[in-house]
This record gives sequence, structure tokens and C-alpha cells, in this order.
Amino acid sequence: MVLLKEARTESDADLVDQCQAGDTTAFDELVRRYKDRVYNVVYRFLGNHEDALDVAQEVFVRAYRGINQYAGQAQVYTWLYAIAANLARNRLRDQGRKGRSLGVSLETLEEEAPGMARSAATEETPRVLAQREELNRALEDCLEALPEIYRLPFVLRVFEGLRYEEISASVDCPEGTVKSRLNQARKRLGECLKLRGMI
Repeated sequence: MVLLKEARTESDADLVDQCQAGDTTAFDELVRRYKDRVYNVVYRFLGNHEDALDVAQEVFVRAYRGINQYAGQAQVYTWLYAIAANLARNRLRDQGRKGRSLGVSLETLEEEAPGMARSAATEETPRVLAQREELNRALEDCLEALPEIYRLPFVLRVFEGLRYEEISASVDCPEGTVKSRLNQARKRLGECLKLRGMI
């Protein structure tokens, strides 16, 4: 019989203190708390499962190596997103140099952002399913075409629900710039969808 380990109840700050004192099980708990969120944001940015797994794993390797330099000015998940954002940007640059396609897959969009890709009709007819598939493809193409400076803040805000100040810390730019980039992302996505006759 396998016994499941109970989740620890300490705050993130307490876990970081314990990590800095050499308690590796405290870091295991931080990984448990944030691995899915880090993977999801990287996946939405890179659009590739294998790349997202590699980058998410590297985020925690970097975090573990740098835990003693973590001073607590940002929340732990904001710090992790900052690492994830840098690594994802590096991966995109590497892919661009190698000529690989860059994209954001929307295959799970409906589960992760209910209503965003839904047709107004509620009946699951073949026509409705075809329309939904067409909208998903259009959204995927439009997000893929969005420059990375707009894409990452958009993903962090829309899919991860981060506040402006958290996005600011994650992408290392002022809050005003984050808001401006989000507005630009929405505008560009709207224009792209309009050109495709989707709105």
C-alpha cells in the first residue's frame, strides 16, 4: 500500500527559509505547489509539450541553485514566473535561430479559459463544432503572430490571472508598460481576428 504524502502547510516564505537552511524537502513542496502553473504558462508561451517540460524543469533547477539569493522582495510564484519568462524567451530565440516554428497551442483553450472559444450556440452540431475549430485555429494563428513582448504579458494575465504588479516583476518592466503591452496585445488580436472574419 502506497501512502500519499500530505501537503505541507507552511507559507512560501517559511519554505524558502527552510530551503536556505538546507531542507531539500521544503523545496520539494515549492515544486509541488507551483510545477503545474509554471508548466502551463511555459506551454502557452511555447506551444510545445516537450519544450515546455524541458523549460519548466529548468525553471526549478535554476530556482534551486538560486534559492540562497532569493531575498523575498517578490512572491515566490512571481520569482518563478520571472525565471520561466527568461527561459521561455531564450528558448524562443534558440528556436528562431534554428528555424523552428513558434506558436501557442490552443487545444485546451476551452478547459483553461471557458467561453473564450465557445460558439454562441449551445447545441453540439457538426456546424457548431466546425465553427469552434475554425475559431480555435484563428486564435492560435493570431497568438502565434503576436510578438513575444505582447504575448507573455497576455498569457500571464489572461491564462494565469496575474495582477499587473506580478506581471511587471515577472517580465521585468514597469506596470505602465505591462498595461500598454496588454492593450496592444488585445488590439492586435482583435485586428487579426477581424481580418479573418471571426469577429
